Amino acid sequence: MSDRLYYFKAGDGNEYGPISAEEVTAWQKQGRMNSESLVRYEDSNDWVPLVNMPELTSPTVSTPPVLVTQSIEPPTQQPVRYEEHRGTTILILGILSLMMCGFFTGIPAWIMGKGDLAKMDRGEMDPEGRSITMGGMVCGIITCVLSLLSIILLVAFIALGIGLESMGH
Repeated sequence: MSDRLYYFKAGDGNEYGPISAEEVTAWQKQGRMNSESLVRYEDSNDWVPLVNMPELTSPTVSTPPVLVTQSIEPPTQQPVRYEEHRGTTILILGILSLMMCGFFTGIPAWIMGKGDLAKMDRGEMDPEGRSITMGGMVCGIITCVLSLLSIILLVAFIALGIGLESMGH
């Protein structure tokens, strides 16, 4: 093999290289290149089919035949089957949590919303319910945060009240 370096142009138009003659042979064996692959010398701008560079063609490398067809029929598309979204249920839980139920419906709205949005992102669940699912989840999060802050303030006021009472006696 020679010490010259080469560039290879892939079918998508990207150029690879510089590569050695040994690498060209290896790529042919791997099926990454065939006799119709475009190659050029490192110091040239002229692309030629690999078959026109005898120093790069190896008798031990068999290149698969190139199949040319006139028309290719696109595959028939099967309708996508999604898991039904639970956006309405999640929205109701979120609104109930804001109105009166607090943690009892806020936490389920948050957890269910997060899980369903993840399924929608993965393409497993009907994305039509994304906005109402998000709305219910946000209501649940707001309720949980506000409820937690209320509990912290209540505990702080009780502790402050007990502290002030003990100082007064």
